[in-house]
Amino acid sequence: MSKNIEILKNIEPKEVFKYFAEISDVARGSGNTSKIADYLVDFATRKNLKWTRDDYNNVIIIKESSNKKKSSIALQAHTDMVCVKTDDNKKDMTKEGIDFVIDGKYLRADRTTLGGDDGIGMSIVLAILSDGIDYEREIVGIFTSDEEIGMIGANNIDLSNVKVNNLINIDHEDVNCIVAGCAGGTQLRYEKVCKLINKDNSKVLTLNVSGLLGGHSGMEITKKRGNANKIAIKILYSFYNQIPFNLISIDGGKFDNAIPNQNIAKILIPADADETKIIKILNDMIVEAKAKYEKSEADLNITFSLANCEKQVAVFNDEDTKGIFEALYNLPDGLIETFEDRPDIAKTSLNMGILKIDNDKISFTYLVRSNINEKRVNLVKDIDNIATRQSFENKYSASYPAWEYKKTELEDVAKNIYKNIFNKDLGVELTHGGLECGILLEKLPGASAISIGPTLYGAHSVDEKLEIDTVKKIYDFVRKLLENLS
Repeated sequence: MSKNIEILKNIEPKEVFKYFAEISDVARGSGNTSKIADYLVDFATRKNLKWTRDDYNNVIIIKESSNKKKSSIALQAHTDMVCVKTDDNKKDMTKEGIDFVIDGKYLRADRTTLGGDDGIGMSIVLAILSDGIDYEREIVGIFTSDEEIGMIGANNIDLSNVKVNNLINIDHEDVNCIVAGCAGGTQLRYEKVCKLINKDNSKVLTLNVSGLLGGHSGMEITKKRGNANKIAIKILYSFYNQIPFNLISIDGGKFDNAIPNQNIAKILIPADADETKIIKILNDMIVEAKAKYEKSEADLNITFSLANCEKQVAVFNDEDTKGIFEALYNLPDGLIETFEDRPDIAKTSLNMGILKIDNDKISFTYLVRSNINEKRVNLVKDIDNIATRQSFENKYSASYPAWEYKKTELEDVAKNIYKNIFNKDLGVELTHGGLECGILLEKLPGASAISIGPTLYGAHSVDEKLEIDTVKKIYDFVRKLLENLS
């Protein structure tokens, strides 16, 4: 028995948490989903359930019914997770699973993301597929891959043989409400090939922006958290305008949909630059940055070091360094607007999630979101205009549609069942987070959808934690939905 299974063996609902423990023992970061697909196929085989698997590691598992009076229902979750860990955690998340920690009423991981997004959704679907109950309808479990890096699985899955009236996505993070619409998104990656030159008799300045909260760029964007990439860019741009330098390296962020919490940059400064002036300029800018994020980023840490360099260093030439920072500084980022009646929910935003240098190439990656397609398209044009003006080339662009809200019978039934079970009203919301429902509904003509899930905090960060008691609530809720939908 694995350590994770041992930790969760007495927590209800036991079947759901057993599957979550098994899933969490499998390395399943985005782009690394073959092993979790193997696990799902093995599960279906052991349970004598029909299954299909495609080249994208999407898996469909069907639980048939002897009585087919009611229409089929799809239960859907994604298989990949965002893999983030603390600096002191040496785990290789490409090969190893995560380690559970019970923290009062919460389940979290040991210095990594928990993977509750969307491992707990997967686990609820697996528990229903294997519970031995005949819901007098066919249950179709749809497990999509690589949701976190562009909904690749959902975009490529073939659902032509799936006939359902209702789709229940289990990828929401609040037990008290359902989602009935979400923003569309566009992923962008731009790259610039630069000219490297060698310089010596200089000083190397290292700037380190760290201690930020990070988090999900859709769900946490209204909290005005700092983007480490943009903080570093602003400091370096302002510094350049006073003391010109050459760029050596810059590295921040790992995922386009996670607000980057650290950036490390190195620049080469002329040897005759006034060190006292350098220190004063940087200290003043650090004070300014910390003041800006005083309320939202209490642990923001910005440090720098200056070292003499006696050997030659490969750097980006003067023209490229200047052009890079002109572009990066002027690129938009963060929250653009919220819903008029719900300032806690974003309507339009964008996140520069990745910024890095690889030899002579510098690249940045964005995720642009909006519940209004036209505004998303216009933001993409703004980015393209700024980037191409400084010779950045668009190397990747992929979009997914907004899931537009329409009142449905599925919503009404869900609200009634929730009221009967929990004696409270079920909220209905739109979300700024990316959900696969818009894509999947285009492949399931005539179907309705809702998104639900247990309460999860801090997705895409090492602070991710699952409120344990809410898992049973959602599990019971889904089963009642299956019994009561026409």
